[in-house]
Amino acid sequence: MPRGGRIIFLDVGNVLIDDDPFLCEAFRLIHKAMPVESPRSRMDRFLGDVDRALRSHGHMAVERMGIRCLRRQWPKVRRDVQLELERRWWQLARRVPGALEAVKGLHERFRLGIIANQPPQALDFLEQQGLLNLFEVVVLDSQHPVSKPSTAIYRIALEEARVDPHESLMVGDRLDNDIIPARRTGMRAVLLWLSAKQKAWRPKDHWGEIMHPILERLPAPRWDNIPPQERPLAMSRGWGELQAAIDQAWEAVL
Repeated sequence: MPRGGRIIFLDVGNVLIDDDPFLCEAFRLIHKAMPVESPRSRMDRFLGDVDRALRSHGHMAVERMGIRCLRRQWPKVRRDVQLELERRWWQLARRVPGALEAVKGLHERFRLGIIANQPPQALDFLEQQGLLNLFEVVVLDSQHPVSKPSTAIYRIALEEARVDPHESLMVGDRLDNDIIPARRTGMRAVLLWLSAKQKAWRPKDHWGEIMHPILERLPAPRWDNIPPQERPLAMSRGWGELQAAIDQAWEAVL
């Protein structure tokens, strides 16, 4: 089978679909499950713990808070949280502002694909938002026996795209799930950091309102402690910088 031309793969969470509403709801459910007599359940202390967990552990903050606040009860509560997030998925899902226009711009220059840990309904959502038809290759963990950060899901996507790793590029917001495994697979990678302000989510409930300032203060990821061969080849702090960051990554010597 002939090989295809260059392709750019995008993540979905915090790239095409905003993760912030899901994140805030997960923390709300953890707090709800805590014993009222626990000192950690005091709102000021809980929010402080959330702030520190997000800064120290990034996307693992929910897991860290669950373990810290609920200890042995966390495995059961984790499942309850997952079920509630699945139940409310369509209420919480929202397209990241600027994503459609940016993806259309990329589609004019490159083949596009998706590599993401997402439920099947994410495809229906992306189709409703006018995004899905812009992607030639779509690989979700819910359709395969592997998930990110395993490099196996990246190899599946490369095989479906019929492209060599160095002729592909991953765009994602996470170092652990997107950048590092892509680089280990031999792909190029660009870190896309969209701040809470850029994602422009405006919570309509009290819990979201008290959580949102924490999200707005979060700094961009750092990769000082990551080996050079696993770092992003460029970083984009918004959609306006993405095309230039992608060009820089294509020009980089692997």
